[in-house]
Amino acid sequence: MGIVTAVPDSTLTPELALQYLDELSTDIRAAVLLDSAGQVAAAHSASGEAPAKKLGELTARLFGHAEEAAAATPGFDGDVAQVEATTADGAVFAVRDEGWTIAVVAGRFALPSLMFYDLRAVLSDLGRRAA
Repeated sequence: MGIVTAVPDSTLTPELALQYLDELSTDIRAAVLLDSAGQVAAAHSASGEAPAKKLGELTARLFGHAEEAAAATPGFDGDVAQVEATTADGAVFAVRDEGWTIAVVAGRFALPSLMFYDLRAVLSDLGRRAA
């Protein structure tokens, strides 16, 4: 069992946010955090080599496609705040709020409710900082 480090809000940086998120879930294979301009603020990969720019571009495209699909749905009247895409090998979970966007690639046994809870908690803490 790993040790979870509490990170005070005032010192939470994008890099520390992803490290903290990685400590919360062993299922995360890669993660990217985008600022309000859509630029990569931090990236992390379990293999040590996160293709940050590519993850950022794919995250933006994922939300773009989700918004297109939602806009085509009668009665939809808001922005897409979270997205989940699942395959036989894993899943992608993405959330945007407070000027930040975060996405993680996880193993196939990751629990969506816990992933979204953790992502929202990190974004809430980061929301106190300028995106």
